[in-house]
Amino acid sequence: MIEILGRCRQGELEKDLKVEIRNTILIILLGTALGVLSKLLDNMPLISAIGWHRIFGCLDLRNVFTRQAVWGLFAVIIAIYSKRPLRASINIFGFFLGMLIGYYTITITVSGFFPRAYMLAWGLLTLFTPVLAFFTWYAKGHGWIATVLSSIIIAFFFTQAFCFGKWYIDISHYDGVICLVLAIILLYRDIRKLVFSLLGVLITAPIIKILLPYIFGGL
Repeated sequence: MIEILGRCRQGELEKDLKVEIRNTILIILLGTALGVLSKLLDNMPLISAIGWHRIFGCLDLRNVFTRQAVWGLFAVIIAIYSKRPLRASINIFGFFLGMLIGYYTITITVSGFFPRAYMLAWGLLTLFTPVLAFFTWYAKGHGWIATVLSSIIIAFFFTQAFCFGKWYIDISHYDGVICLVLAIILLYRDIRKLVFSLLGVLITAPIIKILLPYIFGGL
C-alpha cells in the first residue's frame, strides 16, 4: 500500500523541523481564531440601520460558518499544501482541535450553555480527521487512487452545494457552490483526472448524501 501511494504522490523531505512546528502552531491558532469568529458571528445581533451589519446579513456569514462546506475547504487547502501526508494529518488535527476549542470556549463563557452532546460528537469526529487528511493529501497526486480520492472529496462538496434526487437538482447554498468550484480547482492535475473524478461524483455523491446526516451535526 505504501508503495502504491508513493507512486501517487511523493512528499518533500524534511528540511527544517522548527519551521514545520511553527507552521503547525500557526494552523492551530488559525483554527482557534476561526472557531471564535464563527461563534461570535452566531451570537451577534444584526441591526439593519448599521451599514456593515447589512453587509454581514447579505453575506450570511453566521450561517456559512455553521455549514460543513467552508470547514471542508479549509481542510483541503491545509492538507494538500502540507509537505507530506503525515504533516497533513498533524496540521488538520491541530486545525480542528483549535477550531473546537475556540468555538466552545465562547459558547460556554459568553453564550452561557454547555452543549455536551455536540462537543462529544465533534470531538470524536476530530479524532478521525488525521486519517481523512492523510488520504486527502494523496488526492492531489497522479493515477487512479488520486482520481478516486478526488471524486469522493468533490462529491462531498457537491452535496453541500446542491440538493438533489432522482429527478431533480437545485442549489442548496451559494457558498457551497463557491467551495465546490474552489475544491475542483485545488485538486486539479490534468483534464483526464478531472473528467473521471467528476464522473465518479455521480456514484459517490448519493452515497455521501445518505451518510452525512449520521456523521455530521451542527457545531
